[in-house]
Amino acid sequence: MQQAASAAFAPLRLTTEDFDFDGGIRYATAGGLLVADITGNPGGVWRPQRLITSSDPELYKFSLHLSGSCMLGQDGRHTVVNPGDLVVYDTTRPYGLVYGTTYRTVVVGVPRDRLAGQASALRQAIARPTETDAGLRRVVAGMLNGLAEDLDATVAEGGTQLADALLSLLGKVFTGDARLTDPRTSMRERVVAYCEANLGDPDLSVEMIAQVHGISQRYLHKLFAGSGTTIAALIRTRRLQRIRDDLADPGQATVPVAAIAARWGVLDPTHVSRLFRAVYGTSPIGYRRQLLDQFPR
Repeated sequence: MQQAASAAFAPLRLTTEDFDFDGGIRYATAGGLLVADITGNPGGVWRPQRLITSSDPELYKFSLHLSGSCMLGQDGRHTVVNPGDLVVYDTTRPYGLVYGTTYRTVVVGVPRDRLAGQASALRQAIARPTETDAGLRRVVAGMLNGLAEDLDATVAEGGTQLADALLSLLGKVFTGDARLTDPRTSMRERVVAYCEANLGDPDLSVEMIAQVHGISQRYLHKLFAGSGTTIAALIRTRRLQRIRDDLADPGQATVPVAAIAARWGVLDPTHVSRLFRAVYGTSPIGYRRQLLDQFPR
């Protein structure tokens, strides 16, 4: 289970008090989010500093505890999380969970850049559980309970729409961000989330995004007026960032630049080389070579 949990989220260390370990993890992805149903025996889940590297996924983990209590610690805070509690913690910093009984929890892994605008508020919410007995929190708990009961089918049917809904609801629960109640801001958040989840689609375009969200192209452009970017620039920037990240991965050193670019929806090698040089001051091949030269042969 340690290997499976590490592969799903980020490297972890698991300990158990029982020799006959009985637990497991089921997970699926929806619109760029990872949703997992996890069960386990009494023991601990740890992410120490020595396991954290710059190549790890940077995630917020939102966890709804369905059964069993645990002690959660991160950023100097230590708190008890009970059944029905919803809590958030961050994979970019060390944390630990200690379970005194068998447990079941639903965890949603959200890339941190998907909630970049709420980073300050989320930092304050880390390791501070909230009860899900009323209002919007009860709605979120009901959604996560439903996911746990029929994970694969629910995610397959919900896809990007499910991810959009989860992002919006979790943002409201943990940050109290009043901007999220504004229809234009909410729609812009949904559009950004959709773009993030579909960067690899070469057909991703203003026309496609507007059609999927049931709005006009004119209104789509208005959503980003005053935000400091355009929808086309956002897509271009995020694709280049993803290409750069893959070029920096030693495990992909033999993957052709054209294949990496195509993975992120850019099919013209000349085009990606020109854009990459304009932003980063060197070609994709030059960027990769500079990084490889830092490692001894």
